[in-house]
Amino acid sequence: MTRVLLAQLPIPRQNFGRRTGNIPLGAACLKQAAQGLPGVTVEILPESEVSYLGDAALSARIAAARPDVIGFSVFSWNIERSLYAAEQLKAALPSTRIVFGGPEVTPDNPLVRSPHVDVRVCGEGEQVFRRLLTEPGAWGEGQAGGSAADIFRRARSPYVDGLLEPAVERLMLLETQRGCPYRCGFCYYNKSRRELIYAEPENLLDAVRWALTHDVGEVYLLDPSLNSRPDLRGLLAAIARLNSRKSLRFISEIRAEAIDAGLADLLAAAGFTWFEIGLQSTTPEALKIMNRPTRLDRFLRGVAHLKRRGITPGIDLIIGLPGDDLAGFMRSVDFVADHDLAADVQIFPLSVLPGTRFRQRRRELGLQFEPHPPYTVTATPSFSPEEFLLAYDYAETRLDTVFFPLPDLELSWRQGAGRDFRKASDLRVRLGERECVAKLVLNRARPVEEIRRLSRQLTQPYQVLAGPGWRDVGFLAKALQITTAENPFTPFEVVFFEPAVPPRPRELLNALNLRRPHFLDGDLRYLFPRPGNRAVLFTLVSVDRRAWFRGEMQRQVYWWKRRRMPSLQELADLGELDGILIDSPLPAAAVRAWQDTLGPSAAEEFHIGFADVGLQIRWLLRICPDEYVPQVLQWMSA
Repeated sequence: MTRVLLAQLPIPRQNFGRRTGNIPLGAACLKQAAQGLPGVTVEILPESEVSYLGDAALSARIAAARPDVIGFSVFSWNIERSLYAAEQLKAALPSTRIVFGGPEVTPDNPLVRSPHVDVRVCGEGEQVFRRLLTEPGAWGEGQAGGSAADIFRRARSPYVDGLLEPAVERLMLLETQRGCPYRCGFCYYNKSRRELIYAEPENLLDAVRWALTHDVGEVYLLDPSLNSRPDLRGLLAAIARLNSRKSLRFISEIRAEAIDAGLADLLAAAGFTWFEIGLQSTTPEALKIMNRPTRLDRFLRGVAHLKRRGITPGIDLIIGLPGDDLAGFMRSVDFVADHDLAADVQIFPLSVLPGTRFRQRRRELGLQFEPHPPYTVTATPSFSPEEFLLAYDYAETRLDTVFFPLPDLELSWRQGAGRDFRKASDLRVRLGERECVAKLVLNRARPVEEIRRLSRQLTQPYQVLAGPGWRDVGFLAKALQITTAENPFTPFEVVFFEPAVPPRPRELLNALNLRRPHFLDGDLRYLFPRPGNRAVLFTLVSVDRRAWFRGEMQRQVYWWKRRRMPSLQELADLGELDGILIDSPLPAAAVRAWQDTLGPSAAEEFHIGFADVGLQIRWLLRICPDEYVPQVLQWMSA
């Protein structure tokens, strides 16, 4: 019997329980392709576990299954952490074979050439996966690839076969085609296969029928350009008949120039509510170099058709494109703002991804970029490093938004009736069969071996809470050395509750064993020049109303302990601080009433958290229900 375990590690998050979008669709397609192979069992590491386990707990979970084959789906956000996991697992299970597949596996990417990876799969994986499980000689190839066109065309959605967990995200990912007709210089998708292939319409409609009866709220059609499907209008009409009550919301990506009034009507009738639309730039030279010709007049007509039908266009812009400069990027921002398209804008620095034309032409184009994922561009012949920061400043001002908000305020520690922090205990959660620690409480000096043991049980992310009056900076640094040595890729937060001495974040940063630069630094190297800062947040909780704890990834929060709830005016009076932690001795019913009445309007202007774990979870699900996974948060309060 050959036992296979497939895993896809999530985009790092800085709040525990937050949705990660880490749906292992590729793994599910592989498991589906392996069905019927004699002597083979395939397990997919559940999203509800893999997305929230710290590095040490994750490796322990995989090793405990003792698989013969481990497959990782690798992307820019998880490649380095996956390589680390592969190294740990090879040490624990020397005879286990490890396979990497996914967008990050390209012939020109040196990162994936690791002695801990036995086979690297470029492009579609279903056919290669079957070969590896049936032909022992295939393992000697090292790198493999091949078309899975026939398998894809005929395959049902993995959701229909019960291979994924829709309840975690309430989101279905649905592939209707593979390949892309466009050849944009920044994108690898068009190189993954030469021709477009399309899933059979009846299988797609079966997936929609399944979603309608399985509490799925949203369906994401993963096509890079939905408009390129030749039978799109007929498919949309069929979906509209099934989804006549609009109980499913559909989202996807589309070229705005392809949208006319008739297509917009069909999209609205089918239940589409949002489209990602890659404008990228309005600078003619940048559009030419990236091979993405755009007729701006037709672009505007297309998005206008969507907006008139209540469909939101989410506009993408890229900073640092070859052929663009700061003035050109500012004109692109003005174009979006002037045409009332600023409701949902995403701005990214250019990522010089492996396998793309920009990566191949990097010297010719004069692109300087980080060698680590997400390969963020740092300078071009027409964009200096300083101008990237100016570009973000201009976009935030012109579009009246914040592109890099601090994590949600989640500083809860109280469980039950206890109010004395000196008696607080670690906050534990159960992920699958493993009990993990989400909050490590340092209200006293704890044995080093105990810290080491608990570090192997930490979640992703985790918090270290230093209790009131804490003075032992050396012990805190030692504890963080231990936690980060066991979890070098896991983001975390250090929370100081009324410390006896001012926190010294720089000293603590110097003590960490965190792998740097961290993926979370990628888009923010212009703001945080010291690598690893974006993965570590320092929070000070105090009754001091003066704002003095400031710096990279630092915030100061007011500790509200009064026997009443704050008014909007009192919250406004604390506006110089970064938030308020409500720790009132009022009965829980009174606090819940405030959450339901004044809370929603207060949350629009202020960062608010609650010391009581149950009240904090209720608050998060009250003010941002689509951002968190209820059952994961509830495991934290169990």
